[in-house]
Amino acid sequence: MRITGIDAYGVRSPDIQKSRNVLRDEAVIVEVSTDAGISGWAEINGHIPALVALVEFEGPHPRDRGPRAALVGRPLGELHALIQELRASAIITGRAGLGRVAIGGIETALVDLYGRLTGRPAWQIMSGAETPPVARAVRPYITIYNRGSYADVLRRGIDDIERAQEYGYRSFKIEATDYNTDEREAIDLVRSIREHFGTGIELSVDNVYRWTSVRSAVEAARAYLALGAVFLEDPFLPERWDWLRELRDAVPLRLAAGGAMVTTTQFIAQMELGGADIVQPGPHLSGVIGAREVVLEAESRGRSVTTFGVSATSLTAAAQVHLAVCHQNIVMVEYAPYALFGNLRLRADIAGPEPELENGAFVLPTSPGFGVDCHRDAISEYRVAV
Repeated sequence: MRITGIDAYGVRSPDIQKSRNVLRDEAVIVEVSTDAGISGWAEINGHIPALVALVEFEGPHPRDRGPRAALVGRPLGELHALIQELRASAIITGRAGLGRVAIGGIETALVDLYGRLTGRPAWQIMSGAETPPVARAVRPYITIYNRGSYADVLRRGIDDIERAQEYGYRSFKIEATDYNTDEREAIDLVRSIREHFGTGIELSVDNVYRWTSVRSAVEAARAYLALGAVFLEDPFLPERWDWLRELRDAVPLRLAAGGAMVTTTQFIAQMELGGADIVQPGPHLSGVIGAREVVLEAESRGRSVTTFGVSATSLTAAAQVHLAVCHQNIVMVEYAPYALFGNLRLRADIAGPEPELENGAFVLPTSPGFGVDCHRDAISEYRVAV
């Protein structure tokens, strides 16, 4: 059996201008096809024209031939060897930034493909185990983010949490950054939500790189700690390891990092130089294999993982669950069920089914690959020209 195609399709919801988060309303869908008529699928996120070009490019440089030149026409063989050949085909273009996102998407599609061809779920393909390496249930958390006036952000946030509790959610991350709160409102937002719900829920805070000084971040972190926050995510831009370390030393609140990072070395730097307690790779950015490499690096350092999962389709949601089944140090995955935000057209139409939740935890996936089928008619409907 041979690979016959590597293709990328940019898709975008017509409702994107009204979006709370554009990562939910546009994506690039990656397909790796075979002469057996079976394909593997993945979702990646970023600038659509660039990602499509990077997935499909072919070049003359011997170290940068591109994915198609390396894999199309090649017998499938062993998965690890195929991934190494893929990475070697884009030494210049595919080692960082959007190039790494593109290569990661192809890797994810290959994992899905191998699962489909062998009739095995992706977690078995990745772990090599027939039974789940992690015995405990995989639990989701949900990010609460809204726009508008402070009053609107607070009211909608409370409504969202109450609806999510109906699905068994107990853990919530509040987005309090400079496009929905000022510095004082960020703390007030978390305080008001804590006062409304009491100690019956877990709260974390995502500051989305808002702080431009350690002093301001220390004040906020101390307030969040007093309010019982589980962790504080992305207080600074990723390259400010020195600030992250200073904050880590000043306030005993667990710090998380990873929303804008794609390479394993970036995550290692956050742990080694910044002292991050939690790292957050996303399968739609690093690829599921790249994300797993980050998880293993965190595991070797005694660090935890909460995967980054804000995405447009259930392809990423499923990839997170399969990854979490493989590793004990993935304490939660970021997931919002479609039914909770029913206006997400790509989520509804591009692929399915959604991961199954039962009593606030994911049901162990058993379908081949990631267990998610893409709908070609919907891809054609939402496809954008590049």
